[in-house]
Amino acid sequence: MKFRHTVFGAAAALVVAAGSVQAQEYTMTMAHVLSDQSPYQVTLNEFKSLVEERSGGDIAVEIQCCGQAGNETRAIQSMRTGILTGGFVGGSTLETIVPAYRVLSLPYLFEDKEQAYEVLQSDMGREMLDLLGEYGMYGLGFGSIYERSVASKAPARVASIEDMQGLKIRVLPTPGFVEAYKAMGTQPTPMSYGELFMAIQNNVVDALEISPDAIVADGFYETVNTYTMTKAHQSTTVMVLSKAWWDALPAEMQELIQTAATDAIAVGIEAHDALADAGMVTAQEAGVEILEPDLTPFMVEAKKSWDIILTDQPEATEFKNRFEAFMGSN
Repeated sequence: MKFRHTVFGAAAALVVAAGSVQAQEYTMTMAHVLSDQSPYQVTLNEFKSLVEERSGGDIAVEIQCCGQAGNETRAIQSMRTGILTGGFVGGSTLETIVPAYRVLSLPYLFEDKEQAYEVLQSDMGREMLDLLGEYGMYGLGFGSIYERSVASKAPARVASIEDMQGLKIRVLPTPGFVEAYKAMGTQPTPMSYGELFMAIQNNVVDALEISPDAIVADGFYETVNTYTMTKAHQSTTVMVLSKAWWDALPAEMQELIQTAATDAIAVGIEAHDALADAGMVTAQEAGVEILEPDLTPFMVEAKKSWDIILTDQPEATEFKNRFEAFMGSN
């Protein structure tokens, strides 16, 4: 018997031939919204290579980059319904579906990227991934952490918290990010990433919060003048699968895919860190001014949003308390 599981479906054709050797073949379609040069793509390329090699060709992996499957909200819905096998999404996008993930949008929750990795790669991170099962997804692992700061276009220039007042800034379209930037005195403007370049170029917004690698990868260094290292969010990413697709796999296939994902994520994190460092150099060489202000005033104002972000969110609040206890003990 031979089973083929496709991206669009659940069950495939069953062919019976007397005396034939039993074999199983699976096709995975993994989607993401970033460019084909992004750490998402690096991770999924590695995942494809490992899975296809280790399965002896029994599992084929197709990658859809650059938003081919729609924005992250649409892609997540496709994963939950089984239309997509899986892919990479932002933890902040998941907060609109999984209440506990609201904790990941707290500004200045983590001191730096390294601390965020330590927490999310601990048992608590695995607990957060396991919560996805209630919402039709399986979490393979947390991926690269995107340290987000403020890029602005003249005449806007953020050298202090006072310069944030009234700044019209594009933020991720999630409640947590909106409240965080409201607390810092800005006019947060949620919009999809695909609309962002034209928005900053045409002065629809004065600034955006973005990671250093994305400034270069998506060409923003050509239109912004200043990059201020506010580091308000260590923005998480998650590699997920459709739970229905995952649950239908034999145990040995699950183990193969999980191990390949873990190994691929490590490669993707290394690539992301290199791209982030290179992005800072490229932006500076292109004439973007890099500012590193005292972050204490930013933290004081931003953390005033915590109570609002966590209102009626007991699961997120519990994780916040546990994260703080973990970080305080290390």
